[in-house]
Amino acid sequence: MSKDGAGDSLFPIIKDQTQFSVAHARSSKSNPIARWHICQGSINSIAFSTDGTYLATVGRDGYLRVFDYSREQLICGGKSYYGALLCCAWSMDGKYILTGGEDDLVQVWSMEDRKVVAWGEGHNSWVSGVAFDSYWSSPTSDGTGENVMYRFGSVGQDTQLLLWDLVMDEIVVPLRRCPPGGSPTYSAGSQSSHWDSICPVGILQPAPSMRDVPKLSPLVAHRVHTEPLSGLIFTQETVLTVCREGHVKIWMRPGYAESQSNNSETMLSTSSKEKPPLLPSRVGSSSYKQ
Repeated sequence: MSKDGAGDSLFPIIKDQTQFSVAHARSSKSNPIARWHICQGSINSIAFSTDGTYLATVGRDGYLRVFDYSREQLICGGKSYYGALLCCAWSMDGKYILTGGEDDLVQVWSMEDRKVVAWGEGHNSWVSGVAFDSYWSSPTSDGTGENVMYRFGSVGQDTQLLLWDLVMDEIVVPLRRCPPGGSPTYSAGSQSSHWDSICPVGILQPAPSMRDVPKLSPLVAHRVHTEPLSGLIFTQETVLTVCREGHVKIWMRPGYAESQSNNSETMLSTSSKEKPPLLPSRVGSSSYKQ
């Protein structure tokens, strides 16, 4: 397919490369049935919200975009502090989106506020994978049943696995509307710096000033491979990390074996007690067992 879409006979030519557009196949018997033109440059990652309502994309131009999938509408989005965004992930309740990329940061986007509500600094190179820990049991606020804390992980080209806590009480602060600034030092080598000057018009927001957004620090920072990492997955018992060397490493959750043993003993005497959490509230890098 040519860059302007002229080589795709199923769909009309894209008239404006800078704008989001949706085209449906000219024939009802065609497959694919639709084409979404998201942005100029590559799309590096996509992720659906758990209920399938929203689709998030991140790309070379540094923007997170969130779409109402069934309505085929762009509803919100925002810019990285620098360079491309490489990965994204939803929280299980669909309230938050993680992004990571060439600015070495992890950003937390709120769907309710439709803005960045926190950023995490801890990687020394591009962030290549992010994921919420959906198996971790979060405490809830009194009477509301709402999550008051989320746990998530990130991996990067610095070979590190980072674990984070997102505590609601620490990020509920008003953001002042002021021009972007206060940028940290980024790793060199971004191939997308020329995209930074392109700001799609409409509802996509520029990066807020870093001094106006709460900063997160990782609970765990652990070098888990010798080569750059490309992704991570949480399971009930483990954390899986993947690297460019062709390896998948499986890490037992800190305290999981102990909690399972204790829980088995407890179950012999009573079945009314709650299962202990899979991860302690604070863990050290030495807790991981390969």
